[in-house]
Amino acid sequence: MVTHFTVRLRGYYRHQVDQLAERVQRALAGEDEPIKELRDDLDGAQFDIVLRGYAREEVDAAVRRWIQQLDARP
Repeated sequence: MVTHFTVRLRGYYRHQVDQLAERVQRALAGEDEPIKELRDDLDGAQFDIVLRGYAREEVDAAVRRWIQQLDARP
């Protein structure tokens, strides 16, 4: 799963989003990532707003999608 987001003048801090996306990728691949902890982190996900960050609406939609994907796992 590779997630690409548009870079905007003011958006979410890319490093924070990338770190969370990597954790989701590991969890969905079945690697050793605590699903409950990750799910809680996704529910409370907040990112710093910076210059040249990821488009907020795209990241918010991805976080909702990741939550659905994790909830669908057995």
